[in-house]
Amino acid sequence: MIGKVLAGKAVVAKAVGGATIGTAIALGSMTSAFASDGQHITSTKASAHTEAATYTQAQAKAIALKNCGGTVQSVSFENNAYTFLIHGQDNQDHDVKVNAHSGKVVKVEKLSFSRSEAQAVALKNCGGTVKSVGFNDGVYTFLIHGKDSRDHHVKVNAQSGKVIQIQSAAFTKAQVQSIVLKNCSGTIQSSSYANEVYTFLIHGKDNKDHHVKVNAETGKVIKAEVVKFTQEQAKQAALQQHKGTVQSVSFSEQAYTFVIKGTDNVQHTVKISPQTGKVC
Repeated sequence: MIGKVLAGKAVVAKAVGGATIGTAIALGSMTSAFASDGQHITSTKASAHTEAATYTQAQAKAIALKNCGGTVQSVSFENNAYTFLIHGQDNQDHDVKVNAHSGKVVKVEKLSFSRSEAQAVALKNCGGTVKSVGFNDGVYTFLIHGKDSRDHHVKVNAQSGKVIQIQSAAFTKAQVQSIVLKNCSGTIQSSSYANEVYTFLIHGKDNKDHHVKVNAETGKVIKAEVVKFTQEQAKQAALQQHKGTVQSVSFSEQAYTFVIKGTDNVQHTVKISPQTGKVC
């Protein structure tokens, strides 16, 4: 269910189920920095879509901290820019964006509500225990295991301090994981949640990757398919495009997305189709 708080009142509306899950998150967490897919540029060498960043995340972080001293709480990469959430020495949170090609700071914004203040707002609207916190586009997202034994995703605007969305699930992530592993025995590589649907990528005991979706309201498996190319096979294909070290990987129905720190000391984003094993 999605609840929107308008003028201090909760208005409940049914979410649209079965939407494509575009971002996977690390095993064992429901964090929701919810990184978005970046733009692509055409590589003349491979005639494929990849994204290269002249400045690495570590370099961009150093630049961000020069402009806003403090502690980095989260980072995301989208449209050739790094976005850092920094808890400043002024005890306030700041949204700092650094262009990955030029290394220039293109945005520095002081947030009216810090993460701790936004968390207090979220817990007033949905009592329970905070399991994870994410930040993106001026919005904090809290995963709260409620006193009703349900999981709730609460979004709070960092400038207004208002709750802008609450998504609740009848089945918790832990319960759904149990359902998924009964359906497909193996190891969970990634998971995500959106529009009342949990999506899992599982490396099965058959040595194949499986894409499984479960309705969070009914607990029923609504999709289970074998992915033709495993994450490991896709990783090798990505490294053929850019030699280096894989820093992160995410999964959607359309692509595995690898962030690679190349041997050329440039950060690259490569997307590999799970069905064809080719760059997409």
